[in-house]
Amino acid sequence: MKKAFSMIITIVFIVVMSIIGIMILKFSSASTTHTARSFMDTKAELMLKSATEYAILALQGHEFNSTNKCINNIHLTDSDNMFDANITFHYFVTDCTSNPTLWSGCKCSDIQTGDTNGSVLVYVTVTSKNPNFNIRKVRFTLQNP
Repeated sequence: MKKAFSMIITIVFIVVMSIIGIMILKFSSASTTHTARSFMDTKAELMLKSATEYAILALQGHEFNSTNKCINNIHLTDSDNMFDANITFHYFVTDCTSNPTLWSGCKCSDIQTGDTNGSVLVYVTVTSKNPNFNIRKVRFTLQNP
Protein backbone atom coordinates (compact mmCIF):
# COMPACT_ATOMS: atom_id res chain seq x y z
CA MET A 1 0.00 0.00 0.00
CA LYS A 2 2.87 2.34 0.79
CA LYS A 3 4.42 1.89 -2.70
CA ALA A 4 1.08 2.57 -4.43
CA PHE A 5 0.60 5.74 -2.42
CA SER A 6 4.11 6.92 -3.38
CA MET A 7 3.31 6.23 -7.04
CA ILE A 8 0.11 8.31 -6.87
CA ILE A 9 1.93 11.18 -5.16
CA THR A 10 4.65 11.03 -7.86
CA ILE A 11 2.08 11.11 -10.69
CA VAL A 12 0.23 14.05 -9.08
CA PHE A 13 3.54 15.87 -8.63
CA ILE A 14 4.48 15.34 -12.30
CA VAL A 15 1.05 16.54 -13.48
CA VAL A 16 1.23 19.66 -11.29
CA MET A 17 4.78 20.45 -12.48
CA SER A 18 3.77 20.00 -16.14
CA ILE A 19 0.78 22.33 -15.67
CA ILE A 20 3.06 24.92 -14.08
CA GLY A 21 5.54 24.51 -16.96
CA ILE A 22 2.80 24.98 -19.58
CA MET A 23 1.57 28.12 -17.81
CA ILE A 24 5.10 29.55 -17.71
CA LEU A 25 5.50 28.95 -21.46
CA LYS A 26 2.11 30.50 -22.16
CA PHE A 27 2.85 33.62 -20.12
CA SER A 28 6.30 34.06 -21.65
CA SER A 29 4.87 33.90 -25.18
CA ALA A 30 2.14 36.37 -24.19
CA SER A 31 4.83 38.68 -22.84
CA THR A 32 6.72 38.49 -26.13
CA THR A 33 3.57 39.27 -28.10
CA HIS A 34 2.76 42.18 -25.79
CA THR A 35 6.27 43.58 -26.23
CA ALA A 36 6.01 43.37 -30.03
CA ARG A 37 2.58 45.03 -30.04
CA SER A 38 3.77 47.74 -27.67
CA PHE A 39 6.76 48.41 -29.92
CA MET A 40 4.54 48.68 -33.02
CA ASP A 41 2.09 50.94 -31.19
CA THR A 42 4.89 53.26 -30.06
CA LYS A 43 6.33 53.33 -33.56
CA ALA A 44 2.91 54.22 -35.00
CA GLU A 45 2.51 57.02 -32.46
CA LEU A 46 5.91 58.44 -33.40
CA MET A 47 5.03 58.19 -37.10
CA LEU A 48 1.79 60.07 -36.36
CA LYS A 49 3.64 62.90 -34.62
CA SER A 50 6.23 63.09 -37.39
CA ALA A 51 3.59 63.14 -40.12
CA THR A 52 1.72 65.93 -38.32
CA GLU A 53 4.89 68.01 -38.03
CA TYR A 54 5.70 67.32 -41.68
CA ALA A 55 2.21 68.48 -42.71
CA ILE A 56 2.57 71.73 -40.78
CA LEU A 57 6.02 72.25 -42.30
CA ALA A 58 4.58 71.63 -45.79
CA LEU A 59 1.83 74.19 -45.12
CA GLN A 60 4.28 76.81 -43.90
CA GLY A 61 6.56 76.29 -46.89
CA HIS A 62 3.77 76.36 -49.49
CA GLU A 63 3.03 79.61 -51.29
CA PHE A 64 -0.67 79.95 -52.08
CA ASN A 65 -1.48 81.68 -55.36
CA SER A 66 -3.63 81.06 -58.43
CA THR A 67 -1.04 78.77 -60.05
CA ASN A 68 0.13 76.85 -56.97
CA LYS A 69 -3.32 76.31 -55.51
CA CYS A 70 -3.46 74.42 -52.23
CA ILE A 71 -2.22 71.16 -50.78
CA ASN A 72 -5.05 68.62 -50.54
CA ASN A 73 -3.32 65.35 -49.64
CA ILE A 74 0.11 64.02 -48.73
CA HIS A 75 0.96 60.32 -48.62
CA LEU A 76 3.99 59.12 -46.61
CA THR A 77 5.58 55.72 -45.99
CA ASP A 78 8.17 55.07 -43.29
CA SER A 79 11.66 53.80 -44.10
CA ASP A 80 10.85 50.28 -42.84
CA ASN A 81 7.75 50.14 -45.04
CA MET A 82 5.62 49.20 -42.00
CA PHE A 83 3.23 52.17 -41.89
CA ASP A 84 1.35 54.44 -44.28
CA ALA A 85 0.51 58.01 -43.33
CA ASN A 86 -2.25 59.86 -45.16
CA ILE A 87 -2.59 63.58 -44.55
CA THR A 88 -5.68 65.50 -45.65
CA PHE A 89 -6.08 69.28 -45.45
CA HIS A 90 -9.32 71.28 -45.13
CA TYR A 91 -9.11 75.07 -45.37
CA PHE A 92 -11.27 77.64 -43.59
CA VAL A 93 -11.21 80.92 -45.51
CA THR A 94 -13.46 83.94 -45.99
CA ASP A 95 -13.41 83.74 -49.80
CA CYS A 96 -13.83 80.02 -50.52
CA THR A 97 -16.82 80.38 -52.85
CA SER A 98 -16.24 84.00 -53.89
CA ASN A 99 -12.71 83.38 -55.26
CA PRO A 100 -12.98 80.21 -57.38
CA THR A 101 -9.68 80.78 -59.22
CA LEU A 102 -7.69 80.49 -56.02
CA TRP A 103 -9.69 77.77 -54.25
CA SER A 104 -10.90 75.56 -57.12
CA GLY A 105 -10.07 71.94 -56.43
CA CYS A 106 -9.39 72.66 -52.76
CA LYS A 107 -11.33 71.35 -49.79
CA CYS A 108 -12.46 74.55 -48.12
CA SER A 109 -15.30 76.08 -46.14
CA ASP A 110 -16.44 79.69 -45.88
CA ILE A 111 -16.09 81.34 -42.49
CA GLN A 112 -17.30 84.72 -41.29
CA THR A 113 -14.45 85.77 -39.00
CA GLY A 114 -11.33 87.35 -40.40
CA ASP A 115 -9.28 86.41 -37.35
CA THR A 116 -9.22 82.75 -38.30
CA ASN A 117 -9.04 83.28 -42.07
CA GLY A 118 -6.57 80.78 -43.50
CA SER A 119 -6.93 78.19 -40.75
CA VAL A 120 -6.31 74.64 -41.86
CA LEU A 121 -7.64 71.42 -40.37
CA VAL A 122 -4.93 68.78 -40.72
CA TYR A 123 -6.26 65.21 -40.58
CA VAL A 124 -3.48 62.63 -40.20
CA THR A 125 -4.09 58.87 -40.33
CA VAL A 126 -1.37 56.27 -39.77
CA THR A 127 -2.18 52.63 -40.57
CA SER A 128 0.00 49.55 -40.37
CA LYS A 129 0.73 47.46 -43.43
CA ASN A 130 1.29 44.31 -41.38
CA PRO A 131 -1.95 42.27 -41.16
CA ASN A 132 -0.85 40.77 -37.82
CA PHE A 133 -0.77 44.20 -36.18
CA ASN A 134 -3.94 46.13 -37.01
CA ILE A 135 -2.92 49.58 -35.85
CA ARG A 136 -4.67 52.79 -36.88
CA LYS A 137 -3.81 56.11 -35.29
CA VAL A 138 -5.66 59.35 -36.07
CA ARG A 139 -4.88 62.95 -35.16
CA PHE A 140 -6.68 66.21 -35.93
CA THR A 141 -4.75 69.46 -35.74
CA LEU A 142 -6.09 72.95 -36.37
CA GLN A 143 -3.29 75.12 -37.70
CA ASN A 144 -3.99 78.85 -37.47
CA PRO A 145 -2.19 81.38 -39.70
